[in-house]
Amino acid sequence: MPPVRRVGRFGVVAGLNAVVDLGVFAALVALRPSPGPQELAVLSAVAVVAALVHSYVWNSRWTFGDRRARSSLRARRAQRVRFAVQGAVNVALGAGVVWAAATVLDATTLPAGATDLLAKLVSMAVASTASYLLMHHLVFRGHRDPV
Repeated sequence: MPPVRRVGRFGVVAGLNAVVDLGVFAALVALRPSPGPQELAVLSAVAVVAALVHSYVWNSRWTFGDRRARSSLRARRAQRVRFAVQGAVNVALGAGVVWAAATVLDATTLPAGATDLLAKLVSMAVASTASYLLMHHLVFRGHRDPV
């Protein structure tokens, strides 16, 4: 598959993942108004796990489906393990960035809801970039094609 097409598909899936991630995050924050940075990181991690489930289904079947089709059952199992590792990195990185951003933003005069959302958006940008690189080079590493 041409690299531009793969990146485009990843972008579509990432957009849908963002809807899942932000939706779950917003629902959790609504249940627990005014969380501190540490609690915000935990709520974000739960939302990321929901988005990761969505991500695996769509990326394994659509974005990187051409690589999956040529994979044996054993290779697909190994792929799931690599995806779980990528997911753990994604959750940890996202939670860490949310915590750091929320800690910094709490010192501003922005309203609490705005700082929560801004911290989450920053973490999503960082984690999505890392996620694409890990999925391309580690998880769905079929034949080599350019980034």
